[in-house]
Amino acid sequence: MAVDIKLVGFGGDRPPLFGARDRLELEIETPATPEAMLRALGIDDTTGLVLMNADSVIPARQWREAVIAASDRITILAAIEGG
Repeated sequence: MAVDIKLVGFGGDRPPLFGARDRLELEIETPATPEAMLRALGIDDTTGLVLMNADSVIPARQWREAVIAASDRITILAAIEGG
């Protein structure tokens, strides 16, 4: 199923899968873990990242739990990367 992903604060350092866009619809098997989603996006270094599902932060301690469902709207904030 597809998960809508939006990047904030990456500047020119966005993952190549996004191209020049800050938004992507990722086809991934759901429910999915945030770790699996980040790997599918080509993001290996999670330093300074904050993940949100709609308007709620996904705590890092839950990144190994299957908390992402089909049609979720995920925002990835880069606090110290890129822009």
